[in-house]
Amino acid sequence: MPVRFSLAYQPVFSVMDDQRSVIAFESLLRISDSTGTQGPAALVARAESDGSIVDIDRWVLAQVINQLKSRPRLSVWINTSQLSIAHPSFVGDAVQALLAANVMGRVTFEVTETADVDAHLLAKRLEALRLQALTVMVDDVRDGYAKRSLLLSDSVVGCKLSRESTMELMVSESARAEVQRLVKLCRRRGKQVVLEGIETIDELSLAKHLNIDLCQGYLLGMPAIPSELQHFAEMRP
Repeated sequence: MPVRFSLAYQPVFSVMDDQRSVIAFESLLRISDSTGTQGPAALVARAESDGSIVDIDRWVLAQVINQLKSRPRLSVWINTSQLSIAHPSFVGDAVQALLAANVMGRVTFEVTETADVDAHLLAKRLEALRLQALTVMVDDVRDGYAKRSLLLSDSVVGCKLSRESTMELMVSESARAEVQRLVKLCRRRGKQVVLEGIETIDELSLAKHLNIDLCQGYLLGMPAIPSELQHFAEMRP
């Protein structure tokens, strides 16, 4: 059975007020083969090693654009490899596709660092996105992220902390102190912080205690295909 790609979407919530509200959905790549549907980690690692990740990221962007065209309230965050951002034509092609579909301003690129590229080149590409009013988040910023300096760039609007960080924050005072410093830095610079992997009430309470007002996780909303998320107004055509 050949490998097939699909996308799931997970809501990103604002949680600081008493009433939670959805601000966007993150698109998550899923892979189907004879063993079932799974996450993309192993395939992405292979695709980054042989360069085919750029084609995969192009496919994801095209699928997201189709969703955006039929759902006018929807905004989507797209995981994108640094290799794609650094590619000579990816950013320009993405801008043209978004303009042609009239959905500019409703896509945020989450820059992942499973592969490494030249920091100067990456910053140049991100600046090109900023000039087109396309926003960029730095993904998994505490998980050995080598280019944390990008977070200080005007081209980046914020960062995400992974499920691994969430679990560490529950048991480590030093981790909480580090994240508190990160949150303060981001707030001073007008940047967002998102905490992923919220699965318990205690983890949600900790996010609020750390002054993190954007969260994702199974407690708040599971990843699902658009037709399974019709209870969100943003997911209705």
